[in-house]
Amino acid sequence: MGVQLLASEINTSVIQAVGQYVISLRTKESQSAAQQHLMRFVQWCGAERALSDIRPSEVGEYGEKAIGSSGGTQAVERLQGIRKFLAYARKQGIIDQNLAQHLRIRKGKARSIRTDAAAKTAAEELTAQGHREMVGELEKLQSEREPIAREIRRAAADKDVRENVPLEAAREQLGHVESRIREIENTLRVSVVTGPRRGVKTVGVGAKVLLKDLNNGRETRYTVVSASEAKPLEGRISNVSPVGSALMSKTSGQEIEVVTPGGKLKYRIVRVTS
Repeated sequence: MGVQLLASEINTSVIQAVGQYVISLRTKESQSAAQQHLMRFVQWCGAERALSDIRPSEVGEYGEKAIGSSGGTQAVERLQGIRKFLAYARKQGIIDQNLAQHLRIRKGKARSIRTDAAAKTAAEELTAQGHREMVGELEKLQSEREPIAREIRRAAADKDVRENVPLEAAREQLGHVESRIREIENTLRVSVVTGPRRGVKTVGVGAKVLLKDLNNGRETRYTVVSASEAKPLEGRISNVSPVGSALMSKTSGQEIEVVTPGGKLKYRIVRVTS
């Protein structure tokens, strides 16, 4: 007779749970969007920490900080993406608690922050690879507009719109496409592309870093990129994430300390390349 394990006994790490969730999504576009939404949450919690150890108060605090520091439509969309992930984790038995309900989005506050964020025009550094990928994604999304619009017109021809599932699905898809197009266009409008980094090997956007965990001796390779092109599951971490921000302007041989909800992590920079 089998023994049923509680979620707290499975100890699936945050990064493992995110990986399972991303793989469960149907399209590459959905997977890419989910990775972007979840990247900062993974860094906040600690990638190797058990998801079942995350407390409701931590989830609530993350939501407050995300809206308070980032603001705007992107922050709200990211929090909604995290909600979906947490709901998936509970459904799959990875966690016992309904953590999604603790990630509250106060619309009034989000609107006021959106106005402030729109006024900011600070340039964002992008790697050449990140810029190419973003331009390619933009062109792909723009080419999808008209086919989706045709699908909406075709579905709308059905006069019974009360339960017109194809129409609602097409409208929702077009909304996601338009939202992502605006997001990419805004990023490209204020971004600068970083060139090859010569001279002293200090960590900046585009740098490749080999880190050694001083607690267990494990070595990990990261590429430091901007927040908009971060893909932690592929080793591309944001320069504003806990690890990324601690690495900025550091050189080989230096040690860094990163504070996460799971405790302090200590690393030595083994090598920095461009």
